[in-house]
Amino acid sequence: MDAILPLLLEHGRAVTSRQIAEAAGVAEGTVYSVFDDKEALIDAAVERHMELTSIVEAISTIPGDLSLDSTIEAIVELVQHRVREMFTLMAAIGFGPPDRHKARRIGQPDEDPVIPRVVALLEPHRAELRVAPRRAANLIRLTTLSMTHPILSEGEVFTARDIADLLLHGITVGHRPETTAPAAVATSSPLTTA
Repeated sequence: MDAILPLLLEHGRAVTSRQIAEAAGVAEGTVYSVFDDKEALIDAAVERHMELTSIVEAISTIPGDLSLDSTIEAIVELVQHRVREMFTLMAAIGFGPPDRHKARRIGQPDEDPVIPRVVALLEPHRAELRVAPRRAANLIRLTTLSMTHPILSEGEVFTARDIADLLLHGITVGHRPETTAPAAVATSSPLTTA
């Protein structure tokens, strides 16, 4: 399955059975002993790639002793890579109608396995955050997605550093006034909701 992804990115659905078999290192007939047809194979490869396992594993490799700045930049780099890869794949193979079960599963942030990993990386920096680590994790994800997606970003290319700087420092010149307990103070601001 992993051998098929580069072919899909390059050829889309026009990839041939022969190319797939060569990339997998098997005979063409072997491919069809497992899958009914090329479309079933492509669908299985896409579904496997859509799983969040690879990004969860990648985020798990970020060292826990980095500064908050370096931690956020590392998370953003990995999320950007994932967003770009997914958008490229979907553009190459075409956007089909959504599978309602998958869309519902993907659309539930509480079930997203990436968020707990990001929260675990942010937890040691709780005192440096104005929001709870869980909220910060969601803001990192949403900001990175919107600033990386080629349509949402209107074609502007933002680096991981650009996004990390925005998340850490906003768009103002000065710093925000200190509060007594940055992540613990409850306010009516939607940014500070836990």
